[in-house]
Amino acid sequence: MFFLHGDRIYIKPGHACGTVKEQIEDCLLQVKKINSGKKIFKLNYFVDTKSDEDYAGLMELVQARVDELFTEKFVQNFIAQPPLTCKVVIEAFYYDPSVWKMKTISIGDNNAAIFEQGNTRFLVGMVQSNHDASCHVNAEMAFTDLSSLLAQAGMEMKNIIRQWNYLENILGFDGEEQRYQEFNNVRSRFYGDAFLETGYPAATGIGMNRGGVIIEFIAVVSTEMISKPVDNPGQISAHKYSEKVLIGDECVLKTTPKFERARYLGIQDKKLILISGTASIVGEKTMGVDDPAMQTEVTIDNIRRLYSEEVLKTLSDGNLEPTYDHARVYVKFRKDFPAIKRAFRKNYGNLPVVYIIADICRTDLLVEIEGKVILE
Repeated sequence: MFFLHGDRIYIKPGHACGTVKEQIEDCLLQVKKINSGKKIFKLNYFVDTKSDEDYAGLMELVQARVDELFTEKFVQNFIAQPPLTCKVVIEAFYYDPSVWKMKTISIGDNNAAIFEQGNTRFLVGMVQSNHDASCHVNAEMAFTDLSSLLAQAGMEMKNIIRQWNYLENILGFDGEEQRYQEFNNVRSRFYGDAFLETGYPAATGIGMNRGGVIIEFIAVVSTEMISKPVDNPGQISAHKYSEKVLIGDECVLKTTPKFERARYLGIQDKKLILISGTASIVGEKTMGVDDPAMQTEVTIDNIRRLYSEEVLKTLSDGNLEPTYDHARVYVKFRKDFPAIKRAFRKNYGNLPVVYIIADICRTDLLVEIEGKVILE
């Protein structure tokens, strides 16, 4: 990761026509080769799984193979979001051990890595609850474990700066309760007033095919840090949405999604903007309904406004040169992939990117994009 004097690498199988197991083996061997030169600490697996049994079996297979190939303990996140061009993509994160001391902590199957240097500590990890059919129950259990991991690291909820929320069947219902709305209600309760003074984390809320609820997060405590929310002047902040755009008309309780459009982090000699999952929304209204190319263009315009000259002037007295560094592009329908990819490449060329299939938090949204901007 950039603020850990490292980065991320998207690892794809050498041949896209093999089985899932063959492609995982190919990718893990690439990880082993990379790890001989870079210190990897976290692996996200984006995988195409056909059933709950398939998902659980692949998780066991991967863990067993990782234990055979590596002496290190990695933070691992198994996300049932099929890549567009193969059956598995691994997102590998590495850091510089000459700068940061690292140790891992865990609660059950949930784990995180703590990085320390001087008066600065980062916590990078994940929690998952896949124990119940109810999104509400899984969210409660995931946030409880998240709170415990933070406490074990000597941190609090308010120290989270970036969060990813992966929800199985995000647009579905548990009885009369809409699943994403239920997650938002649970999140609001666990957050409470923790972010009242600092603003909320940058975040992505996205669907996955199975796996219950996964929360991936980055938290930081430092005496050398500037961290503040970044707004898009063309969008209403998600946590200020009116009730008319919150899904689940039948829901008795409807709290807003608690996240910022982006978050600026300045720490030591590193400055960056963490871009939340961003979609084709102007104000609070979806634009380009049924038009994936237009939605991609509007989404990219929204992202660019988050690191525009107007915004950068509010972050620093000096001149900051922004570089959009990487992207995840979530695509709702496979048929829209060519149009979305063309529009993305037209704007960002050969930027490192992974395209994955995932349901998005509104029925009329076809694409969502996230990433980070490095400021120098």
